[in-house]
Amino acid sequence: MIANQEHIAILEQGNAVWHKWRKNNPTLLPLLRGADLHKLDLSGTDLHNADLRESSLRLTNLCGANLRNADLAGADLREADLRRADLTDAILSKADLRCTDFRKAVMETANLSSANMGGAYLDEVDLSDANLTKARLVDAGLRKADLCGAQLVHANLHKADVRKAKLRKADLTESNLSKAILQGADLRKANLSGANLRGANLRKSRMNKANVSGADMHGADLRKANLSGMDLTVAKGLETPESPPDPGADDAS
Repeated sequence: MIANQEHIAILEQGNAVWHKWRKNNPTLLPLLRGADLHKLDLSGTDLHNADLRESSLRLTNLCGANLRNADLAGADLREADLRRADLTDAILSKADLRCTDFRKAVMETANLSSANMGGAYLDEVDLSDANLTKARLVDAGLRKADLCGAQLVHANLHKADVRKAKLRKADLTESNLSKAILQGADLRKANLSGANLRGANLRKSRMNKANVSGADMHGADLRKANLSGMDLTVAKGLETPESPPDPGADDAS
């Protein structure tokens, strides 16, 4: 199914006209598949449930837009502004999200499998329970992001900035976290089995009861990290940190 030209024409008339049309047609889903919407100002636009597969949204202003349940699979969103946008349950699998600005967006339970998010800005984003399987997050900024329960199996986070991010119970099986900055991150009960953590900065991180079976931790910086409840013998190249974990530190789930 391709884009409906009437829907595109209404959208291009601006928010007031678009919102009126959506209000008058509550059961009609916007058909915008493959549409060329790059550089448009769609800030605050209601695009929930929209079919935006393979659409061109490069450099588009979607700040504060409602994209709940929208299908953006394969879409080009490079350098788009999605700050504070609502992408709950949205589908972004195989989307091109390089250098896209998602800061403070809500992406809870979104599907970002195999998406290219290299250099994306994801600070303080809610990605809890999101599917990031095989996602490319090289050099991405994820400071203070919420990734609790997220699926990051085979994800590439090489040199990503994940400082103070929440990764409790996240599945990072065989992910690439080499040279990633995880200082102060919460990795309690995270699954890091088979992960590449070579040269990762894990200072002051909380790794209570994390699974590091087969993980490559050569050169990882674990100074002042909380490693209580972990089996350190199953990791590769793991050295004893300079300071032992604080026995009174919180290891709650």
